[in-house]
Amino acid sequence: MLERELQPVEVPPFSAELAARTSELLDEPGTLTVEGLEKLVCRLAGRPDLWRPLVAVDRERRRYELLYEDERVDIWVLSWMPGQRTGFHDHDRSGVGLVCVQGELDEGSLAIGSEAETVRMTPGVSRRGAGGYIHAVSHRTGEPAVSIHAYSPPLAHVGQYRRDPQGRLRREPEHGRKELFDRTIAAASAAVAGSDG
Repeated sequence: MLERELQPVEVPPFSAELAARTSELLDEPGTLTVEGLEKLVCRLAGRPDLWRPLVAVDRERRRYELLYEDERVDIWVLSWMPGQRTGFHDHDRSGVGLVCVQGELDEGSLAIGSEAETVRMTPGVSRRGAGGYIHAVSHRTGEPAVSIHAYSPPLAHVGQYRRDPQGRLRREPEHGRKELFDRTIAAASAAVAGSDG
């Protein structure tokens, strides 16, 4: 049953031309470090000729378009509309670099014993995290807001974090190409708080 749940979601084929031009920006051999991933997405931010053709406006679901992939890295352009967010998740063993290129996003991270921390991502603001880095990203402003994400090794699995009915935190494995939704901690906390009154 778990194998069936971890099947990838089909994404439209990427542009071979855009991928070839993107490959010219890859200057780090082997698996990229998180510093290398962050530098890569920042270089891509300055190349709207590469990412702008993949921007999509979709009010029903967050759109993610594959810009480039090889055996060591995959790079995605994500388009975010109002109300769209990932919920808390990790990238398993893949490091991540991400940058906002249009609009505004909020990136939240979990903190033990205190509220989740939030970083406002405006164009040019970048973030990075090693494998296991737990965060959540959500739309703030812009129709769409756009971000570029790079993963190394390529994103094969993610862990989606959920709060079970007893209030315990659970990590549920998902395929790395399956769209993430916010059915996690904040949503469950709001539901529990609403039932207490």
